[in-house]
Amino acid sequence: MKKYLLFILCFMCIFLSSCWDSKELSDIGLVVMTGFDLDDDGLERVTVLSVQPFGQTQNQENVATTWIGTASGKSIFEAFRNLRRTSTRSLIWRHNKIILIGEKKAMAGISNITDILTRNAEFRYDNVIFITPGEAHEMMQVPSNLEKSLFRELLGMIESAGEWAKGFALDVKDLSLNSLASYQHGFVIGTMGFYYTSKTPFTIDFQEYLKLFWKDTEQPIAYVSGGAVIDKDRLVGWLSPTELRGYLILNNNIDKTFSIYKDIYDLGYQITADITEVKTEILFRFVSDEEIHATVKVKAKGFLTEIQGEAPQYDDALYNKIENILANEIASELSSVVKRAQDDLRTDFTGFHKSFSIKYPKQWEDFKGNWCEIFCRIPVSYDVDLKIRHRGLMSRNFYD
Repeated sequence: MKKYLLFILCFMCIFLSSCWDSKELSDIGLVVMTGFDLDDDGLERVTVLSVQPFGQTQNQENVATTWIGTASGKSIFEAFRNLRRTSTRSLIWRHNKIILIGEKKAMAGISNITDILTRNAEFRYDNVIFITPGEAHEMMQVPSNLEKSLFRELLGMIESAGEWAKGFALDVKDLSLNSLASYQHGFVIGTMGFYYTSKTPFTIDFQEYLKLFWKDTEQPIAYVSGGAVIDKDRLVGWLSPTELRGYLILNNNIDKTFSIYKDIYDLGYQITADITEVKTEILFRFVSDEEIHATVKVKAKGFLTEIQGEAPQYDDALYNKIENILANEIASELSSVVKRAQDDLRTDFTGFHKSFSIKYPKQWEDFKGNWCEIFCRIPVSYDVDLKIRHRGLMSRNFYD
């Protein structure tokens, strides 16, 4: 009987036990943004933006809810450990969303960052990665304008980048794949930075404005725009917003739509078109042991959104000319980014090697060891077929 009683007591203890290793909300810091730099001594520098949750709402009043911590070490992992020196809470990276790499660190090499992001289970594969001109820890100290924190403001900019088509976000999963598959060919990471302006970026009562101590000084404004080219895990150059859009068109990475503005000087008016559909294919018209010719073929659709100036009455020749002008504008953006890859950076971050290796696997085995030099000599032509589906606006049109 005593044995049965002892068994029942032990069984009941299972349901009475609590989580012995649990932590209170007031004991943890949720890291939402992590930056990587090299400090002045050449050590790895890590900066974190941490949200400090509270267990009881009454404790939140007059207490900071965001903490910026920074520490250096001989390795990134050591720098992570050294963050504990000044942190009053246990830091958790499971909620991290943004990875930021400083220019100096990117130029020295990002392979160890890729390694720790893929090996550390706390970093999720949907974290987005950016490179910033300057240092990451400076970017992470930029004050927010409309949102309560810089982190929330940057998330909104990243979400809007797809509508603009001149910003780009690469996640950890694609970073690891590119680092493995594109070591000889390069890839692109989006750019995040800030600029200074003397204009107030929000509305405010004039009496309150006069009280601002910084109203006569320039203030930093964050942005997401352009791209950075990585070759052999090192930063080798930057892409302008227009060059980045050419890269996105070339690789079929346009998420939504993009607009094209063109001033037609000889006709005396300006037009703006919204491109709603675009599909790009890289073709190799001629392949031999000595020479390769490539053609970038694009099929696009869109509609006119704005016409300025004195537009003449519609006729087929004029309308076809407008389509050709807009098509040439797209071809120009494609040409600029390919020229940047072939002549300036001399690395195939544009992805020609992907198309060639799929369509010509036998020749690829012979060319892949020296593809960079071969790619830089490939003559590239552009065939853009653009169709405008709506021929005018409500106030003016090209119809008879």
